Order: sequence, then structure tokens, then C-alpha cells
Amino acid sequence: MSITHFSFSNHSENWHLKQINLDNFNLLVGISGVGKTKILNALEFVSRVATGGDYKLNGETWTIGFSTNGELYEWQFESALIKSNIPYTYGTKIPIIASEQIIKTSGDKTTTLLKRSTTEFQLNNNDIPIFEKQDCAINLLSKIELIKPIYQIFQKFIFSDILQEKHFGTRINPQEPNLTETSESIEQFKEQSTKLPTIVKAYRLQQRYSEEFTKIKNLFTKIFGSVEDIKIEISKNNGGVYEYVFNLKEKTSPKWIAQWEMSAGMFRTIIHLTEISLAPKGSVIIIDELESGLGTNCMPGLTKFLLSKTSHLQVILTSHHPYIINNIPDKTWKIVKRNGGQVTVTPVHDISPIETTSSLDKFLQLLQLPDYQNGIAN
Repeated sequence: MSITHFSFSNHSENWHLKQINLDNFNLLVGISGVGKTKILNALEFVSRVATGGDYKLNGETWTIGFSTNGELYEWQFESALIKSNIPYTYGTKIPIIASEQIIKTSGDKTTTLLKRSTTEFQLNNNDIPIFEKQDCAINLLSKIELIKPIYQIFQKFIFSDILQEKHFGTRINPQEPNLTETSESIEQFKEQSTKLPTIVKAYRLQQRYSEEFTKIKNLFTKIFGSVEDIKIEISKNNGGVYEYVFNLKEKTSPKWIAQWEMSAGMFRTIIHLTEISLAPKGSVIIIDELESGLGTNCMPGLTKFLLSKTSHLQVILTSHHPYIINNIPDKTWKIVKRNGGQVTVTPVHDISPIETTSSLDKFLQLLQLPDYQNGIAN
């Protein structure tokens, strides 16, 4: 599965992303403020709407295309722009979906799977009762065989859990299932774990599939040669609350170091390695500023590992760092530009070929491109 194209508008904020065509690996580059992070946030927003997460709709429209198993899908969506002084609180949604359409293309045949407006709702050209206006059709009809594959696609959007609190463990119900007894395959485990917090996935992998957990541990200790071992434990804090906690042990000390004592680079590296390793085939890995919090000793191993997974994963990430940009093929670079609220994304090679094979020269050539330097129009 991969996203083929994406356009997005937020009319309440006057922010508009012109259609971006996406490849298997996509590195978004550009000066600060052009909208790289907002593009990733828009993808996350669309994913939340599709899977029933928390969201507030108000004047968003989008078109997103994706391919899976040789078939092409396109989801067109529009929400009404409503001006309201009522503050939004999490857990509430405003019933303002104006239109929705899902189109499927298989070979030369194009079919409208779903068509919805404020007055009608059709599934496979058959009228069905109009559902709640605040919930998208993909989530509402996720158990219907016609729509289920599309819902599962959005379940495979993985936003690396960089916002997870480093200084606190993940709070849990103390009654964990018996994790040592399971008949599911590792691929089934990955599929069923996509929406779990990163550390929960890592803990269950450690308990159920020790060999697979050892692979992640070996990747981490290869990047950080001073580290001898890593593990995840469930512990009770001073308030009596149970938490999952990452721990590592260095070769020179018998003491285990909890995640709040780790460096930011170590913590972010284990998060990224876990998310990428446990992404099911066909997942879309989305990472904002891969270099954030990482030292130069972390970047080579993590970048190489990410590139090695492109045979079965789609990757969309942003970066400003010379090392990461230099070591990711320039054919994947896409320059983001903004003129007021209008954002465009263009492959670098459509603007100017990167002629040199020198990594440093490649990065400097990118910086000297007028489309990069003048990323925000005056």
C-alpha cells in the first residue's frame, strides 16, 4: 500500500496544499515556515477522521489517493465551514460533513464505491440510510467488506511516537493479558498492534517474540556501542500507578538506566527503531524532523535502517540536517514552497538536476537553488 497523491485545504485557516504526488520514499525539504510539518499534520488529521480518532471539522477539504494490491482508490472529502464562538473540547465533534466520495480503479474499470452528500448516501450505487453527519463513511462502514480494506489502509498510517513523554512511563491498566502464550504470527502481531503506544508494542514483543525483540536490541546496541542491553518493564510509581518504562544497561555499569535518565537521542532512537521494525507490510511511516534530538552518532545507523525498509514500507519525512539530506538519495527530495496560504511541493529534479555525486556538494547545491532560498514568497 502507498499514498499516490494528496491535496488538502483548511478554509478556516486559509491554508491550501496543492496536490503532491508521492513516491515510495519522500524527503520534504525547504526553509523553516514553508509548511513541511503542516503537510504531515494534515495527513495525520485525515487518518484520524478515517479511523474514528478525535478531530474537529471546520472547512477542511481533501483528496487522497492510494494504491493497494494493484488497485487504486481515491477519497474525496469536504466539510462545511462553520463560524462558531463555541469552544471545542476533545471528545466532541461538530456534524458538518458536506460531501464524501470513494472511487476505485481496477485496470480500465472505475467504480464509485461510495457517494455521500447532506441529502443522500449511496454505497455501490445503492441508497442507504443517512448516517450521523459528524462521522466519516470509512469509519462508519469499516466492517462492510466493500469499505473494510480502505479502513485498514488508514490503520497503517504510522506517525512515529515522538510526542510520547520521555520523562514519564506510559500509564496502564495493571491487568495485562498473558503475553507469553500466543498462536498469532509475528505479522499478525504487527497488524494488530499498529495503534498501540510504541512502548506497549515493544513490551509485548519482548514478552511474546523474544527473537524479534533481540533484533531491535542489536540494532540499538550497534548504534550505541556503550550499551549492553535494553528492556521494558512494568513498574508501580510512587502514586501507585502502573507504567511501562524503557530501561538500558551500559557495559561499564551494573545499573539499569530508566528512560527519563536516558539522553534524548537514545530515547528517540529506540522509539524510531521500534516503530519502523514493527510496521506491517504496506505501512506508511511518517516522521517530522528525523534529526530532532539526535546526535550525529545516531543518524548514520538510523538513516541506513530506514532506507533499508523501503521495499515494503512507504516513508514520508522532513529534515533540515545536512547528514540526513546528504545520505538520502536526491531523487527522493521534494522542495516545499509557500506563497501566502498556498503550498506547493515539487521534486527537486523537476526544478534542477543534482549533477554532482559529492554528498556535501549535493547539500550545498540544494541550499543554492532559488526555489529553496525563496521558499516563502513576499
